[in-house]
Amino acid sequence: MFGALRGATVDLYYQSIRLVPANLAWGATVLVLGWIAVSIGIGLALLGTPVLAVPLVGVYRLAGHVTRREEVVLSDAWTAMRERWVAALAIGAALVVAAVLLGTNIQIGLESDSPLGWAFATVAGWTLVATVIYAIVVWPLLADPDRRAVPARAAARLAGLVVLAAPIRVAGLALVVVALGIVSTILFALVLSISIAYIALLSCRVVLPEADRLAERLAERETR
Repeated sequence: MFGALRGATVDLYYQSIRLVPANLAWGATVLVLGWIAVSIGIGLALLGTPVLAVPLVGVYRLAGHVTRREEVVLSDAWTAMRERWVAALAIGAALVVAAVLLGTNIQIGLESDSPLGWAFATVAGWTLVATVIYAIVVWPLLADPDRRAVPARAAARLAGLVVLAAPIRVAGLALVVVALGIVSTILFALVLSISIAYIALLSCRVVLPEADRLAERLAERETR
């Protein structure tokens, strides 16, 4: 993990002229949703949260090119958003719904006075952890430039297989990403400008090699 952190830092330094504008596009979407929450209502802003997935795919496409040592241009982000916007919205919406439902179940279970309620909250909590880990793995694969022709459903399935095949490594990645997310949220300017790009670089450095190795093993097994 240390090597991935160091490599992502170097990549961000050299590719910041492309990654930061893409991150700012994501940050601008956050600000718009924040304005909607304050001016109109939190419920409408929450409904619009999946829209964040569209610029996110753009950031991850750039990070994928950087990780694979391919030529990177800012327009690649727009290309990814155009290619994957439907899948990004669908996956984003599914993750938001899952997080809201699981969070509600945790609250209900913790407020219960019975062991059954506490067990219910525990199951929901671990399911939420698994959902977060899956979310961190799925975005690099959905935006992977080498998997542009792969259907979104196949990319989502591969993300689940990667989680099962390398649980310790992706769990470690999730811990680092969550920590970075918390720090960036406190220092709000970071999440708007560079944090998402750095997280994308780090995630691609961990997830894409694991996915490539797993895909090779699965292809070999099918040819036997």
